[in-house]
Amino acid sequence: MTSERADRPVLDAPIRALFERVAALSDGRKPDLAAIGAALVELAADVDYLTPWMRRLDGQSGAVPIHAPARGPRLTVVHRSEGQMSAVHDHGTWVAISPIVGVETHRRWRVVRDDGAPPRVELADDRALARRDVATLLPPDDVHDHGHLAGRGPAAHVLILLGDQQTRFTRNEWDPATGRHRVLVPGDGGRWLASEPMPSETGAPSSLAVRPAPGRAGSGRSRA
Repeated sequence: MTSERADRPVLDAPIRALFERVAALSDGRKPDLAAIGAALVELAADVDYLTPWMRRLDGQSGAVPIHAPARGPRLTVVHRSEGQMSAVHDHGTWVAISPIVGVETHRRWRVVRDDGAPPRVELADDRALARRDVATLLPPDDVHDHGHLAGRGPAAHVLILLGDQQTRFTRNEWDPATGRHRVLVPGDGGRWLASEPMPSETGAPSSLAVRPAPGRAGSGRSRA
């Protein structure tokens, strides 16, 4: 995986405005996710500004960090190609996701813990997110997957806003088809796609290549 990071970038006005709002809305024990989501939708609607960021992906599955400081909220453009879904995972921090173009399937999963059995997941919510839609999650109710399902419109490019660097946390990943669960130790980004085999041990690398970001705002590591 290749990446680059600027810890103190000079932000473009639309990105600076978003993060100023996010700072005010997340300054406390519980972030105002409804307002954060609305701010993200407003930026995602600015297709002209975001088109150069989407072009960095060249139509390929991957992620481009727009702003990725060492700690705190970070913003990434993410695209999964037709028929590609992420693994079922949690983040360990709050998250908001809104499409720029296309239709993003977003599914929330409920963790079931039976006595003496490993945790498993059951589908709790299934949404097709289009432009000006948003989904937000707050731990511990943040187990989800997202991407593209065949028959649900064109594969989306989405903005993903995370409350912190997720790989700092111990997280979880599931395979609903097999019932397997694994713990992601800090530093493990997990599987990029649900179709990838689940490693037998934690710490195995993901196949996601994070692409260098264009120009003015900072870039960094991100998997979403």
